[in-house]
Amino acid sequence: MKSLLGAVALSAATLIVPAGAAFAQNTPVKSIDELIARVGRDSREANAEAQRRVREFTQKKNQQQRLLNQAKSQLRSFRSQEAANNKKLDTNKDMVLKLDDDLRVAQGSFGELFGAARQAAGEIKAVVDVSFISGQYPGRGDDLGDVANSSKLPEVFELENIYKTILQEAKAQGEVVTYSGSIADVNDGAPVEITRVGPFTSWLAKEASFLKVDDGELGMLSRQPSGRLRALAKNVSSGSPDKIVKGPVDPTRGVLLGLVVRTPTITERYHAGGNIGYAVSVMAAIGTFIGIWRLFVLFTTSMAVRSQMRRSKPGKGNPLGRIMAAYESAKDKDIETIELKLDDAILKETGKLEFGLSLIKVLAAVSPLMGLLGTVIGMIKTFQAITLFGAGDPQLMADGISFALVTTVLGLLSAIPLLLLHSFCSSASRSLQQVLEEQAAGMVAANAEARSGK
Repeated sequence: MKSLLGAVALSAATLIVPAGAAFAQNTPVKSIDELIARVGRDSREANAEAQRRVREFTQKKNQQQRLLNQAKSQLRSFRSQEAANNKKLDTNKDMVLKLDDDLRVAQGSFGELFGAARQAAGEIKAVVDVSFISGQYPGRGDDLGDVANSSKLPEVFELENIYKTILQEAKAQGEVVTYSGSIADVNDGAPVEITRVGPFTSWLAKEASFLKVDDGELGMLSRQPSGRLRALAKNVSSGSPDKIVKGPVDPTRGVLLGLVVRTPTITERYHAGGNIGYAVSVMAAIGTFIGIWRLFVLFTTSMAVRSQMRRSKPGKGNPLGRIMAAYESAKDKDIETIELKLDDAILKETGKLEFGLSLIKVLAAVSPLMGLLGTVIGMIKTFQAITLFGAGDPQLMADGISFALVTTVLGLLSAIPLLLLHSFCSSASRSLQQVLEEQAAGMVAANAEARSGK
């Protein structure tokens, strides 16, 4: 019986270990009675904890229900307010429509007048925004824009401002003036002297830097045009009022000038040729250097030969002197030997005279071929762009076409001067060779005549 009771107590202790495990592990049980007492105490504590949790859960449940009821009440209140606001909005819409009808009836014929005024203000604003006159009279477009975009009746001063702006624009279109104005990206916005030619063109009076106009505000062009236009602009800025001078005028009010500054410069066109253009330029530079050098050498050689022709004593600093020296070394021998010695000397000088001419000729022939290669590559780029993007936008094809044309031009510009240099050098070389041959033949003839005379 005691063993059975001990097993039951041990099982009960195992079930309530979570509640009193720490105490059971620290305090050993000395008897069955103590174990039963401890089990009962732990059971009561567990029941009390469970009841406390039940009460807490019930309390929170009641609180959540109260919050839910409160939220539902607020939702019903908001929906009621929404319905009232919607009803009020519909009422206001009907009132606005009625007031609009009353306004149209009250305006009568004035409605058409004010509509025409707003239309006129919009049209004049479009003209004023692209007029350089707005740089001298800033803010004109803003007032006109207020009238054009307003839904209310314009005031009297606003109507007066429309025709005053028209008169101001008409008067200023015939003026060439220099005034003080501000440009945002020039001199940190400080006043500068600006010259204006009607509504068409404006530039800085001192630097002759051309301006652009956008929404009635002046600004600097991204790149300035050539020096010729700027020189003409300076003439206008420095001219006297009673003097007629030639100056730049853009009738399109900046469009043509914008196209001019977008035109590529010679340097930009050159770089459009890419690596092939650079290679053609290198060949042209090498060929030109060799050609000029050979022209200089042949010219100095020709002068030395002419000087040698006036002297009987041979000198080693020129081809004729070396041929004369060869003749002097063999003049006592037979005629055939003398001719062979002179032919040998002439052949040696011929190689020196024709040095570099073959390279110039090759470079002159290869340069246009390189340009043709660039043409083919550029057309390949063009057709590839057409394949990828279609032919709708010409700018997508401009890169390949520019490459093709620039390389072709560079090839021709390289070949033409090289051919001329080769022709000049060849002509000078042949002239010297002819002189040497004539002098050598004269030496042989003189020697033969001297022998026959003996």
